[in-house]
Amino acid sequence: MSFRISKFMGTLSSWGHAATLLGVGVWAVAAEADPGAAVRHVRVTLSVDGELHGPASGSADPARQSIAMEAAFDFQETVRSADPEAAATRRYREATAELDVGDEKQSLVLPEDARVVTVARLGTTPQPHLPGAYLSRDELELLETPFDSLLLEELLPGRPVMEGDRWPLAGDLAAGLLAIDTVETGTLEARVVEVADGVARVALAGGVDGAVDGVPTHVNVDGSFTVAVEPDEDGHMPVGDVTRLEATVRERRQAGHVAAGFEIEARLAVVRETIAASDADSGAEPTGGERPAGLRRHGPGGPGMVWYRDGEGRYDLVHESGWRCVEEDAGGLVLRLIDFGALVAQCSITALPRSPEAAVPALDEVKRHVEQSLSGQFRRFDGATETVRPEDGVRVVRVVSEGVAEGLPFRWVHYVLTDDSGHRVNVAFMVEASLERRFADAVAPEARRDAALPRKTATP
Repeated sequence: MSFRISKFMGTLSSWGHAATLLGVGVWAVAAEADPGAAVRHVRVTLSVDGELHGPASGSADPARQSIAMEAAFDFQETVRSADPEAAATRRYREATAELDVGDEKQSLVLPEDARVVTVARLGTTPQPHLPGAYLSRDELELLETPFDSLLLEELLPGRPVMEGDRWPLAGDLAAGLLAIDTVETGTLEARVVEVADGVARVALAGGVDGAVDGVPTHVNVDGSFTVAVEPDEDGHMPVGDVTRLEATVRERRQAGHVAAGFEIEARLAVVRETIAASDADSGAEPTGGERPAGLRRHGPGGPGMVWYRDGEGRYDLVHESGWRCVEEDAGGLVLRLIDFGALVAQCSITALPRSPEAAVPALDEVKRHVEQSLSGQFRRFDGATETVRPEDGVRVVRVVSEGVAEGLPFRWVHYVLTDDSGHRVNVAFMVEASLERRFADAVAPEARRDAALPRKTATP
């Protein structure tokens, strides 16, 4: 757990690719045998206590509320270290979290159709995803825990050790282990404190200052892990796999543009056991034909992509994970894109009333609505187009406008998507003119981006 479950702690694209519709597809992924893979049974427990706090306003103290969480994970992990794009496959028997924030409670359980997960690695960042579908933000953050099992062998120094040996962890490894973006100062250090009965106990301690989404954070760690050892003739001990890790993590993070700040203490335990391939679960991943609309979004999948479904089933969306939800209610969804701490862009998505099939909104009508909605901020239009996608018949009206907000020049791009039954969604991007190029650079060009209205049969 990254301590930022989206409900409590809070890309689409560059201008030319705001939204596309999805047809429900087929999800069928076969498990592949890998005789050289290592298979482990992993159990993780995580307990968190602390306080959330919002940004201070003027001289007022930031609002604070208590937070507590209990989470548990039990999975089989098949590691394929030679393939960083699919470094491991995990079959979750359990993945749950119970959260108390102030007087509000939330229970999270990984759904059955997301229990077989591929974990890729981007540097020292494990990235879980479904090979034939998409995980939601809550599911992704549920699966993101400190001291991820894929990284534990990198705690070792890569050489035989003796009692009393010590070594620092690289900054990028520390960032990955702590589930933060960067480490700027400080270090974590490992030290062999005891060797007995073929097992070495290694202390792990230190503190680092780093950042998440550009927001400063300070983390202290006090823990230990055990590893199998076998002394050689010179008394040096080649090390094997990490079998257990226990750590107390104290983190103090500032509030940012998309999430509250917090001060928490987390207690984590990881237990791992290598199992024979013959004893491993061998069930195939979920497979089948078309699924009813309203269930999980299916498609190519891949790391860094997030699925969102409107609570009333009016549309769903797949977007890059850099976009963070900051507001969600019956009126719509608001996302923000943060790039190294800077608020680069905002996107608002609203389901519009259904229009009669013979009276879909014309381009001039959309332009009038845009001008009215921007009120005194509007200055001029900078382009407008109307197209029909041949693959699904969805009509896309795109209107670009420029204006001024809070004394600064801004650029807006509005899209209205209408299907052949009159279901409509409005997508509006807003970016400060000086940040337009940075916005384009912040969006991964290779990522797949699309939003979807439901099929006719699923519309409430």
